[in-house]
Amino acid sequence: MKYGNIAPLDKPVSRIVAGSDYLMGQGPNVSFRAYDAFWAAGGRAFDSAFCYGDNTAILGAWTTSRGVADEAVFLDKVGHPDAGGSTVRRDKVRSQLDRNHVLLGVEKTDLCVFHRDDPEVPVGEIVDWMNELIAEGRIGGYGGSNWTVDRIREGNAYAEAHGKQGFSLNNPTFSLAIAAQPLWHGCITLDEDGRRWHEESGFPLCLWSSTARGWFAGTQEADVLRSYDTEENRARRERARELAERYGVDPVGIALAYVLNQPMNVFALCGLRTPDQAKANCASADLVLTPEDLTYLESGRADS
Repeated sequence: MKYGNIAPLDKPVSRIVAGSDYLMGQGPNVSFRAYDAFWAAGGRAFDSAFCYGDNTAILGAWTTSRGVADEAVFLDKVGHPDAGGSTVRRDKVRSQLDRNHVLLGVEKTDLCVFHRDDPEVPVGEIVDWMNELIAEGRIGGYGGSNWTVDRIREGNAYAEAHGKQGFSLNNPTFSLAIAAQPLWHGCITLDEDGRRWHEESGFPLCLWSSTARGWFAGTQEADVLRSYDTEENRARRERARELAERYGVDPVGIALAYVLNQPMNVFALCGLRTPDQAKANCASADLVLTPEDLTYLESGRADS
């Protein structure tokens, strides 16, 4: 496993982040075995969210039973829209964070991440809310999932101007497969301008749907097909299969390595449901693809 750092955390963050939403519909015993395998392979970072409900409770039960909560890094999300609309509100953030802490069995979230943005709320207000929580010792840092790069930069400019702690990470979707349309309403994919900014700045990226939610494994899930089933993505998947044979891995491993070999400060959020999936995903963190490989996967050309 490879590791990186996300300021202001003082513990290493595994480049693979285990996504707990993929545990939907399976019992704790199965999930515990998957988490055990992830931990044994060096995985130390976990994605949870208020809207994941029981899955967050399963993750908390596992970290508590194994005594690893202090060593684990929790990327814990709040602010997903509900039936009443946006929950990017100070009181909602606090109540959802409190509930997550109960489910996880912790008193502090390492990285509290907004599941969605609400552009109607001034970003300076959001920075103020999160700095209150930092001062209270309830979170270490914060970030935005499905936020635009411009909004995060605006927030960090406000924080710098007012002597406050800014955003620690960006959490958009990005993978070898290009989303023809968002998986769900409000989802934001990292675009070319965003890639350039992250490459130049080194600002941490935690990329969700890093393997296109099973596209490279041949899933027939309706949302995945609607978003990714295009002629270009089918060609990319076929080239991933070709490289998989060369490197002795599966196509999902190639897709994950593609993300992790980008010239950015990347952490890849990916699902695991079984011990074998956990082991395979973690092994992909050590797979080095050449610039020629990356170009070939994208375009079918061998030149870099």
